Amino acid sequence: MLTFTYQTSRLSVVEVFRGTRETDILVSITKLLTPKVVESLPQYFRNINSISDAECWLKKMLPESRLFVVRHTGNNMIIGFVFVFVESNTDAHVGYLLGEPYWGKGYATELLKGLIDFINNENKINLLIAGVATNNIVSSRLLNKLGFIKSDSENNEIVFYKYQLS
Repeated sequence: MLTFTYQTSRLSVVEVFRGTRETDILVSITKLLTPKVVESLPQYFRNINSISDAECWLKKMLPESRLFVVRHTGNNMIIGFVFVFVESNTDAHVGYLLGEPYWGKGYATELLKGLIDFINNENKINLLIAGVATNNIVSSRLLNKLGFIKSDSENNEIVFYKYQLS
């Protein structure tokens, strides 16, 4: 099982385990999952307005995928989340989100480059797969820039990108 924590020049990424109830994580969930951030995400990412809502969301997410908190190393603030679902021993689906104040500042690029580097060094996963809503042009551009290749899909609402690890 892939277990990790990694750091980049500005970010620290740490796994959240089942049973975690850290207040700063729950508060961050309510602050980061704004309507604009979640507009291209599944319905269960929406309307997270209270600590109770955040706890329910966290309880749903943890069994479905591995959840990682993204902290800014300068102030230790949680600025986003990474989701990893290992489909087989060699393929992993990845997702990510950052709060609106952190958009357009290179954090997503740094976050995903760090993830790719870390997983490459672990030599356990061969293929990363990211699904992006067709209207999320910024995320599609980011994945292309990092070397993800758009794959053919029957789905008109989601585009899948694949990254072959070495």
